Amino acid sequence: MSTALVRQRAEVLGIPDNEQLWMWIAVKSLGAPLPEGWDDFLDEEGQKAYYHAKTKRLQRVHPMLERFSDLYKKLKAGNDRGAKVESERKMESMLYVIMNELLNRCNRELPPVTPELLERCALLFAVDTSEDFKMTNIIKVAMADYAEEQYDVLVATQTKLTVQNFVDRVRKEMVRIEVYEKPDATVMCSEYPDKPAVVKNLVTFDFYSLEGFAATHSTGKRRFHETAKVEQTVCSIYPRKLATCEVDNQFYSDDGYRFVLAKHPAMRSKHLKILGGYRCQEYADKRAEVLTEDTLEFLSWEGYFKLFRHKQLTGRLYNYLLTIDQDGYFYRMGQKLPPEEASRIVDKARFLAGGGEWASFTDDQHDAYWYNLRDKVVTKTNPYFSY
Repeated sequence: MSTALVRQRAEVLGIPDNEQLWMWIAVKSLGAPLPEGWDDFLDEEGQKAYYHAKTKRLQRVHPMLERFSDLYKKLKAGNDRGAKVESERKMESMLYVIMNELLNRCNRELPPVTPELLERCALLFAVDTSEDFKMTNIIKVAMADYAEEQYDVLVATQTKLTVQNFVDRVRKEMVRIEVYEKPDATVMCSEYPDKPAVVKNLVTFDFYSLEGFAATHSTGKRRFHETAKVEQTVCSIYPRKLATCEVDNQFYSDDGYRFVLAKHPAMRSKHLKILGGYRCQEYADKRAEVLTEDTLEFLSWEGYFKLFRHKQLTGRLYNYLLTIDQDGYFYRMGQKLPPEEASRIVDKARFLAGGGEWASFTDDQHDAYWYNLRDKVVTKTNPYFSY
């Protein structure tokens, strides 16, 4: 890959040439696909432009590059506050120490990953464990997988320990979560910045809410300007966030739904509809058709049978299933679940899927315990049973 091309992309993303630690972000951004709903075309000046048909956004910067730039800013800020790693080599040398400790624990037949090792590893990736639960849990799983794979290789071949595959795996997951799966921002009104836009003025190219449009287009030349409808479903509680669910004809983001639910618990008696449907946690492009009650995972049938076969090898089986229909209703052995029961199960499952604040571990006596990533406390009682 051309060094000049990477440097050019780094400049677009705002990554200084002397910050080699973050050049992997520039490399990952090369060839990035367009987000869903975006199209590219050549404008009148022969330059590439990008257009989102529903929200009427038009821009010259590739929309994915904005997300890669945000990822750089987030990780750099985290590194400046935490580990202050200055180079790739320094990071790898510090990871070697952690991974050797993992393998030493394997050699002593102890569970490899501990909260202390997880915290140290996450710090090197500039991940704030007290807030970014999903990424922290991904690093924890990657550490356990790495320990198992490397221990077997080292015992069999006596080859030198390498951490590059581990680094690549974690960074790939970072890009998936922070870039490819990150939703577009809500388009806000240019007149009232706290209100979401519903129309775009095709002459001035400004966006307006209903209130903003009424205030600026009731008199004068703007009355005759052509407009286009902006299609976006926003949270009724937090209008800067796009909605993820619908309850009783009201739209909410995840945070908005939890806020309203805390104030009005009776809302659980209403059907909770997830916009776009439930997605399979094993195959993200497939619709979830079942929810496993014992492991609380949304899965397509294909994903279920894959994991079922895998769990048979470990002695853990998926014994209890809820099926999900096209409208998001849940069934246990053919009987539709009451909305309140379904709502509680879905809340718990979606909370876990997002990487909850409690991470499970096994101590040196091989007993299970849970570590709270936010508060850094430990309990022997499964906190998710009471969530």
